[in-house]
Amino acid sequence: MGHQWRKVNLVERDYEIMGAIEKWGILGLGQLEGLVFKKEAEAGERTSLFFNESGREIYTKACYKRLSDLEAGGYVRSQFYLNHRKLYTLTESGHEELIVSGKAKLPGFRRSMSEALIDHEIKVNGVGLVLTQLLGFRVASERQLTYWNTHGAQAPKGQEALPDLWIMDKENPKAIEVELTQKSELRYKEILYRYSGMVGFKGGAVLYLTGWPKGPETLWRIIKKHGRIQVYVASLQEFRDRQGRCEFLGYSSFQDDHKKFLKLVPDEIPEPIKPPLVPRPAEKIPLAAAVTSVQEAPPELDQWGGGGGYKPNPYAHLPPPLRPKRWGVKN
Repeated sequence: MGHQWRKVNLVERDYEIMGAIEKWGILGLGQLEGLVFKKEAEAGERTSLFFNESGREIYTKACYKRLSDLEAGGYVRSQFYLNHRKLYTLTESGHEELIVSGKAKLPGFRRSMSEALIDHEIKVNGVGLVLTQLLGFRVASERQLTYWNTHGAQAPKGQEALPDLWIMDKENPKAIEVELTQKSELRYKEILYRYSGMVGFKGGAVLYLTGWPKGPETLWRIIKKHGRIQVYVASLQEFRDRQGRCEFLGYSSFQDDHKKFLKLVPDEIPEPIKPPLVPRPAEKIPLAAAVTSVQEAPPELDQWGGGGGYKPNPYAHLPPPLRPKRWGVKN
């Protein structure tokens, strides 16, 4: 006899939970607590939760109880990793429910993740949550960028990797890389050269967040040596401590000390983003009709820069018969 799932009456908050897991791939209990259940909390408390920092009391909160219900209903699956509070991924039933309700943003979902990569993934998602929830930026995850550029297929061998996060701003787009350990100088030289084509235009920049001692100083010397003036670096710990309002250090050939600085937003900490007063009820639509519209339109084409920079196909999320003729596909 197969597993008996418990009947769960889904509400708008449940779709918000599943939608967040779909976008970020895997989220911790603390991250979901801060994202969905602690919208009115002060910025410092939410930042700690966004980086999945919490005590064992988190298992007594409403978030854990609701996630237990969703897991019993077959919509999410709990994952266990060393030195992390419980993490969650979607199940096939959970993603199908998003599709049927018209709330899916990606045609696929993540089932699990390697133990070797989980620490990096949780910190990247923490940075993304601070940027979206506390600073108000539109941010695409690497999962979204992958689907927009390859339509979910594996990237061809030799194709350059996409950034961890992408701030979607027509005037000032930014690629964000979270580095927990130091690479070789040769490797950074290759990466910086690649990025010079992606953000080599007015307003574009690459932001590095480093997780090892003296990381910003180390990378600044490499940036200065190779003359990449659109690249900035800051400590991941400072970013976390200042809720994203830290100062990024870069290189400028037009200043005597060769240093320039960038801040994403002013120093003032904004009020927490409040949820809508009247949440919209989930609207059921036929599965066959939903699968053709699961993906939002990607950012503007020129956000990856000009001058030979990589440009995503904005219609990659559509089935080939529905893509416009100018993209080389017949209707």
